[in-house]
Amino acid sequence: MNQELEAILRAYDAVQEKSSGEQADDLAAIFQSRIDDFLAKHPSLSAQTLQRMVDIAYRRWVCAQSKHSSMPPKA
Repeated sequence: MNQELEAILRAYDAVQEKSSGEQADDLAAIFQSRIDDFLAKHPSLSAQTLQRMVDIAYRRWVCAQSKHSSMPPKA
């Protein structure tokens, strides 16, 4: 996975986990900063398109993070 996209996903995940309080504001600012940096590097990409990409990638990323190993436990 692209390191920039993964950084955005991790920031987005942190925002989703902490939805209120002062820390939530800080996390939202970090997420927005990463979005702004990405958009600056990719001027042909719109903010709406990037947000859709993040939403889709985030769902897949969370699913991949929560998958359990298919290896059976050692007895």
